[in-house]
Parts: sequence; C-alpha cells; structure tokens
Amino acid sequence: MPRQPPPRRFDGEVASVEIAAGTVLSRVHRTDFGAEDFNPVGSDVLFGGGRFDSTAEDPYGYLYAGETDRAALAETLLRDLPANDRGARFLPKESWRGRRLSRLELTQALRVVSLVSGEDLGAVGQDTWLTACDPDDYPQTRRWAHWLRRIEPAAAGMLWLSKRQPGSLSVCLFEDRVPPGSLVEAGGPLAGPCVFEEDDGFDWLRANLAAFRVAIRR
Repeated sequence: MPRQPPPRRFDGEVASVEIAAGTVLSRVHRTDFGAEDFNPVGSDVLFGGGRFDSTAEDPYGYLYAGETDRAALAETLLRDLPANDRGARFLPKESWRGRRLSRLELTQALRVVSLVSGEDLGAVGQDTWLTACDPDDYPQTRRWAHWLRRIEPAAAGMLWLSKRQPGSLSVCLFEDRVPPGSLVEAGGPLAGPCVFEEDDGFDWLRANLAAFRVAIRR
C-alpha cells in the first residue's frame, strides 16, 4: 500500500500471536540502559525516530528486539549503510560505540499483534510497506502503531519480519502492556556483558558484522 492513514471505520479482525514463555530475544541498546529497560523517550510526530516509537500523541515506553543476535544487530546498526565499489560496507564508530547486546527471556507468554504474513497485514488494510518502508515514512508508521494500540488494547506489542535480516522476526514491546517481571536478562554470547567497546565485545561484534560483509575498527 502507498502511504495512507488507518481506516476510519475499521470492521475487521486483527491477527495476533502468542510469544511463548521461555522465548529468548536479543536487543542492541545503549549501555546506559539496563537489559530490561524500555526506552521512555518518545519521538517527534514528524521527524526522526523509529518505526513504531511512541510520540506525544500516544506516550509509552518501547523496546525493540530481534529473534536472533544477528537480527538485532542488523535492525539496529545496518540501516542505510552504503557499500563501496567492491560491495563492502563500513560501520562508523559512532554507530556502535556506547552500545551492547543483551538477551531477554520471557517469564510469561505475551500476546502481540502479528504483522508477519500477507494475510496479517491485509487484515488491517496494509501490506509490507508498514513493516519494510524506509525511515522517511516512519511518521506514518508510528501513526499506524498508535491506531493498532487503540483497537487492540490488550496487545503487548507487535511482531513482524525483519527488513534487514529476512526470515527473522522483530518485535516492539509496549511497557504499559507488559506486566512487570515479564522480561529477565538471559545469558549472552560472552561470559560477561557484551559491551562493544570492551575487547571481547568488540571481537564478537566484528566477527558477526563480517557475516554481512561489514567492517569496523577501533
């Protein structure tokens, strides 16, 4: 679908799915946030921000995560990264400095809006534009997120296919819909915290980004 507002007289049924207790999700976040912390800062209605962030029109804490470590890396760090004439890419230090990877385990099942399949998207009058459009359209996708929250007040978040790691799932959880204690930090890929500026974290990040043919340097 092209850019268009949500239907004003919606009479359909939104698809939903349960993320099972015990599921482990990965997220890349700033080191001044705890693994389970939601981002409390809403985005501008018209400028910047992420696909399904809150705004002043619908304030809520939000947390983005991926089905796998690499899905979390790709969605967070590999947005609009140009390739050189050899087809390789370079991630500048300011993109990964001050960040870490954490894993979160669900202690209870959470029901979320599903935007995974064509049928799921069609159920709300949309197609893959909603989950795969470029950042220029994020003000519109945020409006759709607010509308979905309004018509599905029990949904704890939204689930969709990653744009930058096809075949993997991405999720955005809403703090006001996730019961306290539902997310606990799980063991990460390293013996300690996977902080990208530390030696072990840097080596882990470099090795995983190399799979995307993306290089980094200190």
